[in-house]
Amino acid sequence: MKSIIRILSVLPMLLLVMCKKKDAVLPEGTLTAKDYVYNNAIKKFQPEETVSGNLSTNIQLKTIYYYLQRQGKTDTLLQVDFPADAPTGYDFSLKAASWSGVSLIGAKGIKVLAVQDNNTYLEKIVAIRYFDPAAPVISEVPETITPQLTGLTAITGKLSSPTGISKVNIYDNATGNFELVGSVEGNNAKDLTLNYQYEYNDGAGQLKIEVVDIYQLKAEKVVQFVNIPFKPVITFASAVLKVALPDSKPAVKGTIKSFTALTTVNAYIVKASGNTLYQAITPVLENSEPNEFNYSFEVNGFPFADDVTGVRIEASDATGTTAGSNPTQILPFWYWKNVTMMAQGNTTTTSPSCFFIGEPGRPTISPCDANADPSLHAKIEIAIFCNSTPLLAFQNPSAISSGTLTTFKCNGGNWDPPLPNATTLTKTTYRVLSGAAETAVRTKLDAMNFDDLATATFFAGVQAPTASAPNSSTFAANSLIYANTTPPGGSTAKNILLKVINVNVVGLPNQSTSTITMDILREK
Repeated sequence: MKSIIRILSVLPMLLLVMCKKKDAVLPEGTLTAKDYVYNNAIKKFQPEETVSGNLSTNIQLKTIYYYLQRQGKTDTLLQVDFPADAPTGYDFSLKAASWSGVSLIGAKGIKVLAVQDNNTYLEKIVAIRYFDPAAPVISEVPETITPQLTGLTAITGKLSSPTGISKVNIYDNATGNFELVGSVEGNNAKDLTLNYQYEYNDGAGQLKIEVVDIYQLKAEKVVQFVNIPFKPVITFASAVLKVALPDSKPAVKGTIKSFTALTTVNAYIVKASGNTLYQAITPVLENSEPNEFNYSFEVNGFPFADDVTGVRIEASDATGTTAGSNPTQILPFWYWKNVTMMAQGNTTTTSPSCFFIGEPGRPTISPCDANADPSLHAKIEIAIFCNSTPLLAFQNPSAISSGTLTTFKCNGGNWDPPLPNATTLTKTTYRVLSGAAETAVRTKLDAMNFDDLATATFFAGVQAPTASAPNSSTFAANSLIYANTTPPGGSTAKNILLKVINVNVVGLPNQSTSTITMDILREK
């Protein structure tokens, strides 16, 4: 009897399961999308810049995940969509920000995973291929040549490109810098025999061949002229000074090649208003032979400043021939390393560095500095404060309460600033970076592979800073923090990147002597 009762009690459940199984909908669908190629030469997808497509299914779409698949690596989540109204058809596209900091080497596809609330899912693939074309190759071009001073000189060589040659440009340095003197159409040929008829320009000492492929990849070859008088040839060791540290100024170095011995070499400060002589340089003769002298030069202690954009070198030889260089470029940001800032201090310890003002020779100041010079108040871009938790925090000067401001002590007394507001103190907001955004920024920083700190380039794809006071519960050693600062009156905002080196939070009751050490990059 008990067995019969058990069977009767289980029967409805079995029937229910059987009915559910019978009514279950197996997910089916189609994905319509092009096959994409990521062209590393132009840093874009082809045939369209945006990876997109259409997903049509027999299940209602609640959530869609997009994973990048690469050879030898685990799948990487790029984006998550939440289609409105749970449709069964959806046009999708991958946002530009989704690719930020993501390497596409070895890419083979995008896995599109469509999920319904009951965990029914459908998986489809968008094909992606990584393409990294090789640069053009220049061969059979002589290292030196003696050009005809009148008439034409044949410049010959073999040029090749696996993708096709778009153009060949010919430059000489008759003005002291390489300037275009002629071009040859490549007509997308993969192999090209160069036979350019060059007409000599007085004073030229070198000729440059530049081969450009269909993706604007380039190869260059410099040919030295010999056995003719030429203007001094000035070459900087680096055309761009990527680490213009205000507190550890890089030397400006380079070489000079001349037909006769040099007599004078001068360095100039370059500003928007014009060039100013900085100092005479004594070049070092490295070697010489008939009609060729090779020198090195170095400019020490060059006076970097906010309005200085570059360095220019001018050289004269024994014949009285003078040549000037194009300025080497100083990038539009400052870079301080290992800057230690202390929190607000207390009645017995005055902080030497609780405020960041970003001046080249004086990046931080103390409350006593601010007390002594009220004009500094509007220059304060970052304040460091430690609360009683204790947590050390960055502060937005224009949002600090009056009560908090009084805790910044000068020899035990209160700092007495104007009331904090956007018209008197600087507004600074912060974002502690994470995920793909951090990876992209860190890669650029580690390689110093950038020319500015602009929002559209260096911080491309990174959300704008919005926090007023991120604290040490959200950052630690090696964290990257993106800050944006707007001076009183709403003038031009500047970007700041903070790389945290060390955080030392002191326990109660001396938490206000806590310190943080950082590398700081700030737009000029």
